[in-house]
Amino acid sequence: MSIMQLGFFPYRQVMDLAKRFEGATSSASVNISSLILNRPHPIVCALRINTKYGPTVLLSIRDVDEKLVDIFLPKRYANVMSDEDLEKINSRSVYLNLVYKGLCESSRSYLLAIDS
Repeated sequence: MSIMQLGFFPYRQVMDLAKRFEGATSSASVNISSLILNRPHPIVCALRINTKYGPTVLLSIRDVDEKLVDIFLPKRYANVMSDEDLEKINSRSVYLNLVYKGLCESSRSYLLAIDS
C-alpha cells in the first residue's frame, strides 16, 4: 500500500504539527466552571489519561479567546467515552463541541453536553 493510499499527506501533517506546537505553549488546565454557560467550545484533542484520582479523559478545547485550554472530564463523562470516540475526535473524522450547562442543583455536579 502506498503513502497516498493510506491518506498520508506530509504537508497536512506538518501544518497540523505546527498548530499543535503553537497551542502547546498557551495550553493551561482550567476548571469546568470557568467555561461560559451554554457556549460551544470546539474539542481539538481527547486523551485517556491516569491521574492520582484514577482514569479520566482530558479534552483540549478552544476557549472564548480561541486559546487552547485543557479540561479534565468528570469520571461519569469519561466512562461513557470509548477509545473509538477518542480516535474519531483526534483523527478529525468528527468535529464536536463541549458545552457547559451549569451545576446540578441537587448534587452540585457539573452538567456537560457534546454537540456537533
